[in-house]
Amino acid sequence: MIYAIIAAAVILVIAFVVGFVKGFTKTKTWATEYLFAVILSVLIYSLADLSGMKGWVAAVLKIGTAVVFILVFAILSSRGKALLKKGIVAAQKRSYYEQYGDREENTLQILDAIESGDKKAYRQLTKRKFKEKRGGAGVADRICGAVTLMIKAVVVFGLIAVILLVVYQFSQLNTVKNQNFAAVNDFVNSIYSSGLWKFISKFVMDAFVIGILFFAIRCGFRSGIASVAWVLAVLALICGAAYISYGLFFNADPFIATAQSLADGALKDIAQKIADTVNSFGIAKEPITALMIAQGVLGTAMFLVLFIVLLIVGIVVAGIIGRAREGKTFGVVDGVFGAIVAFAIAGAVMLFVGAILWTMQDLPFMETFNSYMYYTSSKGIVKPAAIASVFYTNNPLNGLEFIAKLPVRGWFA
Repeated sequence: MIYAIIAAAVILVIAFVVGFVKGFTKTKTWATEYLFAVILSVLIYSLADLSGMKGWVAAVLKIGTAVVFILVFAILSSRGKALLKKGIVAAQKRSYYEQYGDREENTLQILDAIESGDKKAYRQLTKRKFKEKRGGAGVADRICGAVTLMIKAVVVFGLIAVILLVVYQFSQLNTVKNQNFAAVNDFVNSIYSSGLWKFISKFVMDAFVIGILFFAIRCGFRSGIASVAWVLAVLALICGAAYISYGLFFNADPFIATAQSLADGALKDIAQKIADTVNSFGIAKEPITALMIAQGVLGTAMFLVLFIVLLIVGIVVAGIIGRAREGKTFGVVDGVFGAIVAFAIAGAVMLFVGAILWTMQDLPFMETFNSYMYYTSSKGIVKPAAIASVFYTNNPLNGLEFIAKLPVRGWFA
């Protein structure tokens, strides 16, 4: 444990120094935004009682609150950086004019050194640097940068540690009675039994759910709906190119005739050898012929040509979309719609998966999972996870008949 504390201290010191040097305006703040969104969302709904509300109303309220916090902290971070940059630029501009006389005098001295041929003085004068002061905004930028990067280090390494502990517990390795695992299991089990882990484990699933929504919104905003739609369109076009390429050479008479001429000509010996080799394995229901090999070769060649063309077009259009996103209005609108779509997809997937898991909640292998979806309050009351319960215990899809009829439970039961 002492080594872990020393390692954590070293990491925090390094983060402080790097953040202080970089400054807040050059530091990514996603970890701070995520941490505060999780803390406030969980705090509110750990205290609030929504038991009298309908499932959909409670779900919208909880997820809506988390999303609002995500957006609020993102906006605050962006505006904070903009204000600090503005203050730093103003301070540097003022400092420049305060040093204007010294700069002019230095220039005149350089000219005098050139005229007199004094190389030593010339070198000294040209190496003299005039650095504009960043003022109070610069100091605040350094301090906020140091604090932000320290928080980021805590969040990143904390998430890694929590994920490893959760995965280790789900794998049941901590219960294996084996000498090879004895030392590790003793250490891990001591963590599981500690008061710190008992406190953190109450919010693991909440942090996981908010994390998915957080990164869905961020990635959706950064990529934009136009980019996402174009990627999906390119994938659809590639699938269409494959279908057309092989469909023509296996179904259209003119293309079949071309393949037949190739099988009877340039590929005659090679195609027949390949067909005989494949047939010798007995993996095909029908014997492979030289014609089929030729059809496959020509279909593949046609697909590769179409694929290259689509790839070039895809890169060109992606570049055009990137240029269009440089426009502030288009970029914001495109990003907002991209964030909405990404959030909707992530939320829908989690609702569906959570509803399926709920149908198996009484099975033995779900015991560990359920231990993270419920927690015991300070008053001894068992409560569902504040935010994650929307996708499990209080999932609005839990009552749907078609989900209850899915055969998933039978696979595990």
